[in-house]
Amino acid sequence: MRKVGESMFDLSSKYYDVIYSLKDYEQEAQQVREYIERQGKDYRTMLDVACGTAEHALFLKQYYAIDGIDLNPEFVSIAKSKNPEGDYSVADMTRFYLDRKYDVILCLFSSIGYVKTLDLLVQTLTQFKEHLNEEGVILVEPWLTPDVWTAGRVDTIMTERHGIHMSRMSHSDREGNISIMKFEYLFGSEHGIEHHTEEHRLGLFTVEEMIKAFQEAGLHVEHDPQGLIGRGMYIARNMK
Repeated sequence: MRKVGESMFDLSSKYYDVIYSLKDYEQEAQQVREYIERQGKDYRTMLDVACGTAEHALFLKQYYAIDGIDLNPEFVSIAKSKNPEGDYSVADMTRFYLDRKYDVILCLFSSIGYVKTLDLLVQTLTQFKEHLNEEGVILVEPWLTPDVWTAGRVDTIMTERHGIHMSRMSHSDREGNISIMKFEYLFGSEHGIEHHTEEHRLGLFTVEEMIKAFQEAGLHVEHDPQGLIGRGMYIARNMK
């Protein structure tokens, strides 16, 4: 999810599923179900915050009634096409209001990092709490912590999906506790080659800062350091 006025994902929205076709969404969805089932409750409704193109929902919608929000209108449109039964809307996770509450609130793939500051982190988690049923659970997959972020790192990935070939090179930087990723993309198909550029800025929060933010939002939280892909997972519930 991006903030108003920023250009993240604007250029590559139509290629998002190509870029992340290397991601095992089915396996991740199964892991999400396992987190949920450990709560021992009969959960039926789910809100996917910063839902992206709703790839996780493809594998979760047979178990839950899933709605979603994202700040990118193109992502919301794609999400609706994948999960027509769900209610998807354009909204900022730091300040959204829906007229219902949910058993499960998800915020995956490190989207929480886009809030950038501790104040907005607490504000966002408070929004989650306000949309959570009394016995519900919140699952937040964090971004990287400050101690593991490396400025100056260069990474490349290549993949192909539905006849579209993608090559991406990224360069990492840092300003204080803000991580910066600059991406250069090449997308090739029978129609030619396109070049896109993006810059992403995410806040770097320690585990201790994350836990304190949940507590300030009135939530009891547990931290699993492994999570879905090694970035960890926060499992939160209303304080008794």
